[in-house]
Amino acid sequence: MRITEGQLRRIIREEILREDALGPRGAKLRRISFEVKRRTDFIEVDALLQGRGRIGHISSSRQDDPCAGAWVIDVSQSKLDGLGPLLYDLMIDLVHPHPLMSDRVEVSDDARRVWDYYNERRPDVDSIQLDDLKNTLTPVDVDNCEQSSAQIWGEDELGDEDRWPRSPLSKAYKRRDGRTPTLDELQAIGIIKFI
Repeated sequence: MRITEGQLRRIIREEILREDALGPRGAKLRRISFEVKRRTDFIEVDALLQGRGRIGHISSSRQDDPCAGAWVIDVSQSKLDGLGPLLYDLMIDLVHPHPLMSDRVEVSDDARRVWDYYNERRPDVDSIQLDDLKNTLTPVDVDNCEQSSAQIWGEDELGDEDRWPRSPLSKAYKRRDGRTPTLDELQAIGIIKFI
């Protein structure tokens, strides 16, 4: 079996993401803690170095469109390699039992790689296919959601914006078993605080 240059690049990006990802215990070793602000319609998480300087942030909010009840990532940023995937895992746990999805309009290359990794390489995470606002995939409205970022992905990666359902950005994600392992471990080792 031969692989294309594009497939090889994707494999390399995924391996780099997997190897660089920081887990809860690695965060503790690096003296990183987390502050969570949780409200009815939004959640914000700050990653703090030695309890002071913010080195990462992620926020999500309830979506206006049905989107199968998914919460949407509003902002994510990290100053430390490997922290981004940990912030996404934590947010998936914090929005539980709802699924989590990417920004509906614009997604950075780093965030795209995280969503692609969830879609392709995470057996503990289920993907939920979302429809567009025109009911292209299903006749029901409960899964309707803005798909601009997925259409842009389709155009960039596949040369055709109509292939958006193949994009990891066209889906929402949640833990397969309903557990919240990242949140649980951060609480167990005492490096997360709700404010």
